Amino acid sequence: MANQPETDSIRPVVAIVGRPNVGKSALFNRICGRRIALVFDRPGVTRDRLVADADWEGRPFVLIDTGGLGLEDGSGLQDAVEREADLAIASAQRVLLVVDGKEGLHVLDTEVAKRLRKAGQKVTLVINKMDPGYSGGKVREFSRLGFGDGMQVSAEHGLGFGDLMESIGKAWPEADRIKDERTRLAVVGRPNAGKSSLVNAWVGIDRTMVAPIAGTTRDAVDVPAVVGGHDVLFIDTAGLRQKRRVEDPLEKIMGGRTAHAIDRCHLAILAVDAVLGVGLVEKKIAGLIQKAQRPCVVAVTKWDLAKKAGEKTQGAGFQKEYEEALRRALFFLPDVPIVFLSSVEKTGLKELEEAVVVMLKARSIKIGTGELNRVLSRATESRSTPVKAGKKLRLYYATQVEGPLPTLVGFVNHPAVMSEAYERYLSNRVREHFQLGGCPLRWRWRGRDKKNEK
Repeated sequence: MANQPETDSIRPVVAIVGRPNVGKSALFNRICGRRIALVFDRPGVTRDRLVADADWEGRPFVLIDTGGLGLEDGSGLQDAVEREADLAIASAQRVLLVVDGKEGLHVLDTEVAKRLRKAGQKVTLVINKMDPGYSGGKVREFSRLGFGDGMQVSAEHGLGFGDLMESIGKAWPEADRIKDERTRLAVVGRPNAGKSSLVNAWVGIDRTMVAPIAGTTRDAVDVPAVVGGHDVLFIDTAGLRQKRRVEDPLEKIMGGRTAHAIDRCHLAILAVDAVLGVGLVEKKIAGLIQKAQRPCVVAVTKWDLAKKAGEKTQGAGFQKEYEEALRRALFFLPDVPIVFLSSVEKTGLKELEEAVVVMLKARSIKIGTGELNRVLSRATESRSTPVKAGKKLRLYYATQVEGPLPTLVGFVNHPAVMSEAYERYLSNRVREHFQLGGCPLRWRWRGRDKKNEK
């Protein structure tokens, strides 16, 4: 099973808290130096805890963003938001209490301050939105919170962050810059397909918010864990909807986050709701995975519900028929591992972990040049190479080179004659021989001059 990596405890943990719409996510992005959290002019956009590695002058630390405290939006999610924030506060060595310098002291700021004093953590008051030209007439009000005068910053314009990081990071031990070699697993699928439940069941602790409301997860949430001996980051993403059903501009951003998560992952786990099956959304996501050339495992979630109904009407062969139909629908992901699981009953998680480990091994395989060329020789003998404009392709030899996937360089007489269909045929033969399953291969074709070559 997956579990939390022990190495996380070595790095200081900083949690960002505050009432809604004070700029916590903008602060999170500014400190990380990259856009991770959604930033949108609407209270309550962030609902999950967002966890990211950050660095200040060679001192690595873990940064956590939380949802706005005190928001009652009628969605029924606020209890979960509060619980997520409490977990973040409890794990932190330093808490950044963010307030809005333009609006001044709010009653919810006072409530958050009471919560932090009760938790007993070290708190730095961060007065945000102190943009250029603003006089800051309401800043003194925040001293009533009991955390001093506070640090004035503008997350939007990047002002005041040197002083802020100096104040909270000077006590941290120095360390060499750490290269993040963890494997990133993106859990993708339609809204409410059970992605967050899957991550929580696998990791063994509630790390992402779960609620029976589509769209609960709005950001791509990084969850560190260990899977089969591999240090990994689960990227639990907002679900992708069909474009014609997306009217909310926030939802459009969320859809883009799914594509971004696929692009930055090493392996994608496509969550398919067993009750709903494969539709246009799943096919679109699978297409994104194929286009990005990412290894993939299909996780059929909520199998306990579908199995009970299916076996009652179709008998014991229901799972086999379901898998055959699934492979037909996702034909452009050939040989992809398919695992049936239930996060509620915690079944299928071991099989999912085994499938992920197999794909990770395939992704990092070292292929011997001699054996590779014997496989390719048999393939070209079994199926003639393509011909274009009177020129027949001739494959001389191939070898593996460094790359994020098994990457092969093939030397041929006319690279332009190589067709997508024939490249796919060669890839299938190589994957079959070296037992790579559905792991993609990358080809680079290079010409080799031969006089009078036809």
